[in-house]
Amino acid sequence: MHSRSLGVVAGALAAILLVTAPAFAKAKPKPHRSHTASADYVNPFTDPAWGPARTDMGVDWIPNKPLPVLAVGDAVILGSDRHAPWPGGKFIYYQLTDGSHAGDIIYVAEHLSQLIDAGTHVHAGEKIAEALPGYPYIEMGWADQYGSPIAYPCYHEGEQTRSGKRMARFLQSLGATVYDNPGPGLSTEDGERC
Repeated sequence: MHSRSLGVVAGALAAILLVTAPAFAKAKPKPHRSHTASADYVNPFTDPAWGPARTDMGVDWIPNKPLPVLAVGDAVILGSDRHAPWPGGKFIYYQLTDGSHAGDIIYVAEHLSQLIDAGTHVHAGEKIAEALPGYPYIEMGWADQYGSPIAYPCYHEGEQTRSGKRMARFLQSLGATVYDNPGPGLSTEDGERC
């Protein structure tokens, strides 16, 4: 009788496993991430305390209170300088590792604190620094592998650059409202800098 009971139990378990096996066999699908700007990247300026300002080498932003500076996408921090020669003395730059702009480098400079260290891997929307209210505010733009703004070699104070307009178009594609209309064109770093 004991072996017959075990046989019934084993048969019942086998039937249950046979019915439920497809559910266990299916791995949870990973969320699909298309390679469009809006799918892989986040708008870092959704807080209403951010005020858009001029476009020059990059795009300037005015924080009306201390605000987190968020990584636009998954990235690795390439440099973090607390004694930079920028107004405000702070500078951080990172390389995007995913999406349509994978490989592109973004800098954020000027009135910052709490910069995270170079070598840190971050995800889209993760805090990389804190922006402080008051002059010189912050600037975000495209950089080279050394963190230097792409438009630096040909920049004249206060003038819009092609590189700055490209950053403005990129931020617009993420839902940010920019101060200066960048006009039509690409948001990548192909073509002329200024």
